[in-house]
Order: sequence, then structure tokens, then C-alpha cells
Amino acid sequence: RVERKQRLFDYTELDPSQTHYFIINNGNIGLAGRILSIEPIDNGSVIHLDLVNLLSIPVSNLAFNMTWGTKKPSEAKDLPRWKQLLLNTKMDSTIELLPGAWTNVTLTLKGVSPNNLKYLKIGIDMENVIFDSIQPINDTKKKPKK
Repeated sequence: RVERKQRLFDYTELDPSQTHYFIINNGNIGLAGRILSIEPIDNGSVIHLDLVNLLSIPVSNLAFNMTWGTKKPSEAKDLPRWKQLLLNTKMDSTIELLPGAWTNVTLTLKGVSPNNLKYLKIGIDMENVIFDSIQPINDTKKKPKK
């Protein structure tokens, strides 16, 4: 059974070792992503990915709610134990995503090696999001002379 929010792309769930492209669209922000690589680190994994802003205006100060772990079990009886073992965090960022431009993002996921990283859930936290450029825009309009 697919949850309703998943169908709305409020978050995306994927196996990062198998799925390389994804979309997150929470009704306010639309992002597409592609996983470039997954590398081991001490006690975890680093995922290198590109994100593209699907809106027509810049978006900055995005935060992501991340959940990750081992492969999701196919048997319903195994789900409660699997959910207990999932790791999660909120990842803040100050990156600015320009419309239509791919931006490289690095995610550090502790506790699961790349060989065992078979579940990743990514959602957008809207708390500090800024729509429009974070750089000041110079007013280039000529002021009429009086």
C-alpha cells in the first residue's frame, strides 16, 4: 500500500543503491534530484547528489528531514522492528537553488555503510525557507528627473 503523502511527493522514499533520480514536491517547493555517488566514511556513508529547483524563483535556506537505514522488509510483521532501527536527522543548509540550475549537495549519513544503505527518505522542512534571491538586487531603474 502506498501512502497518500508519497503519491503527492511530499517526501520521497528510495533505495539509493538502485534509484538515481527522484522528485520532491510539497506543494510549495519542487525539486528534482539525482544521486551521483555513495562513498564510505567512518561509521556511515556520504551521498553526493545534485538538486535542481523546478520553480521559477530562487529558493534558499532549505532544510531536509532525512531518514535512512537498511532495506525495507517486505513482510508486514518485520516493519515495526525495522522502523525502530532507522536513523533520522534534520539537515539545515544555506545553499541557494536557482531555477533550472543543478546544485551539488553532500549528505553525511552516519550509522549505515554504503553496502547496507538501502533506504532513504527525504522531505523538505519549510521552517526557514526563503523564496527569491538572498543576494541584494541593485536597482538599475533610472529615477526620473524632476
